[in-house]
Amino acid sequence: MRVLYCGDTQVDTIISSKGFDTFTHSYFRDGSHILRDALSSAGIECDHMPADRVRSEFPGTADELAAAYDVVILSDVGYNNFALLPGNRPPLAVPLGASRPIAIRDYVANGGGLIMAGGWLSFSGLEGKGIYGGTLIEEALPVTCLRGQDDRAEVSEGVRFTIDRPEHELVAGLPWDDPYLVVGYNRVQSRPEATVVASLGPDPALVVWEYVKGRSLVYVVDPSTHWGGTFLSWSAYGEFWGRLVRWTAGQPVQQ
Repeated sequence: MRVLYCGDTQVDTIISSKGFDTFTHSYFRDGSHILRDALSSAGIECDHMPADRVRSEFPGTADELAAAYDVVILSDVGYNNFALLPGNRPPLAVPLGASRPIAIRDYVANGGGLIMAGGWLSFSGLEGKGIYGGTLIEEALPVTCLRGQDDRAEVSEGVRFTIDRPEHELVAGLPWDDPYLVVGYNRVQSRPEATVVASLGPDPALVVWEYVKGRSLVYVVDPSTHWGGTFLSWSAYGEFWGRLVRWTAGQPVQQ
């Protein structure tokens, strides 16, 4: 199993004022360890690419992706990181380089697996800045995004999943009655051909489909903090994510 996991990192720059004096400091936050640890507990190791390295390091073609990975996970990393190429280009240079959105779509169409998880820069995202709606990456997803609007549902009181397809291999037999709460997610619209496995309130939360020869899956909660809430310490969190990744790769979900 070969997995590329992109996102769930950020650099915070803070201006602090102490009376007359001010100073600036920055620090790097890496929330990816939560999902990496969960996958490791399920026997799945992954290559992690922080959000700030996607523009310069993400593979440029479907063949490159397929040669290296069975599943690509995108979580809380905006579309611009894939659409815009790094560095300066000569004036009027055309083409600018390989299209990563084309690469991702074609990778799935040719048999690869794609997971998009929730976050402030997933789907439409905070103030619409995720901007996946209407893109070639969205074309491979089992949902459509709310274009041009903030799609976040912040649920401070907490909410639990409704399991719409309890017989589905992704969720069957897991301890859904155990206590947990998630505190936010992205609102999306499931495609008619897709299968909604679980929901949060009136909104689809876990959605799957087959796209040409491949598979893609949408999970609208952030696999890290803060939206993950106490679901991150749910007793079957590692097993749940192991199933999501194995299903998307076209492998038996239970080992």
